[in-house]
Amino acid sequence: MVTKTLTHRFVQFTLIGLIVLGTFICVFTPNYFLFKMGAKFAVQIMLGYLLLGFVFLIAGQHKLMFTSFACCAGLCLFLKYASDGQLSLPVKNNEESLSVAHFNVSTSTIDFQETINEILAVDADVISLQEVTPDWDAELKNSLQEKYPFSKTIVRLDPFGLAIYSRFPLTNADTFMFENIPNIVGRIKLQERGQEICFIASHALPVFYTNDYERQRNHLMAIAEQTNNSDCPVITIGDYNAVPWSYEIQDFKASANLNDSRRGFMPASNGAFSLFQIPSDHIFYSDHLECVDFQEINSPSSGHLGIKGSYQFNNDAKPSL
Repeated sequence: MVTKTLTHRFVQFTLIGLIVLGTFICVFTPNYFLFKMGAKFAVQIMLGYLLLGFVFLIAGQHKLMFTSFACCAGLCLFLKYASDGQLSLPVKNNEESLSVAHFNVSTSTIDFQETINEILAVDADVISLQEVTPDWDAELKNSLQEKYPFSKTIVRLDPFGLAIYSRFPLTNADTFMFENIPNIVGRIKLQERGQEICFIASHALPVFYTNDYERQRNHLMAIAEQTNNSDCPVITIGDYNAVPWSYEIQDFKASANLNDSRRGFMPASNGAFSLFQIPSDHIFYSDHLECVDFQEINSPSSGHLGIKGSYQFNNDAKPSL
């Protein structure tokens, strides 16, 4: 019955049109809330097209099979080059590197200490934390300051509290505001090279309406302005509430001249995988650096907990101004 229905000319052209339309919306997303929300699931749509292709193959529907596989391949290429387009990681050299991890402590469903233990187990040189409330601030200071003696914290009762904990000295750490949302901007001085790396830690508001995308873009442009004014290699960290392939993130990367640490949609470092996980937290870096490793960090009890990237100096890059 199903096979007979699929052989109908009108049904075939309708299905082909819907598959192509779904791909078009993911790649060239119209500026409407529902379309943008749907495009967030581009990875899941891509996998769905792959599955459909095999279903149509079994059913002997070659036109539908070819369309599904072609759209799946198109989305795969789009998603790959919307993140980090390099096919292989840079070779790690013997010089000093910097590992950076970012966590949203509010996503944890376990107690303070167990969450902090998972953060410590990541063993990053620099830890960025968001949604730091007064209760979290006290627990973090008690548990992290021995291993991370340098820190900058903005404590808030709303979701926009931030904290940076570092093994290396923070030679400068300040705050700039965007519509009453704090962002931490500063410098980390590495011990062996004595060279500084600038950083910006941020948390953008989530989007609920079409007009919110303009506010989100303005916040990202404010971060881009800070990066363009930096005179040293830059790393930006935070939850921007936007997927890597969105127009807002692509425009931000181009304006700030930054690279994405992600190399695609991947399982977490502990092997956990969630089909419906949408990547909205990011670590971007300037051309003066190279990303030699990137991991999603999932907690067995809380799901997605954060991300971690490792960076070395790019000896082929032009010197910082």
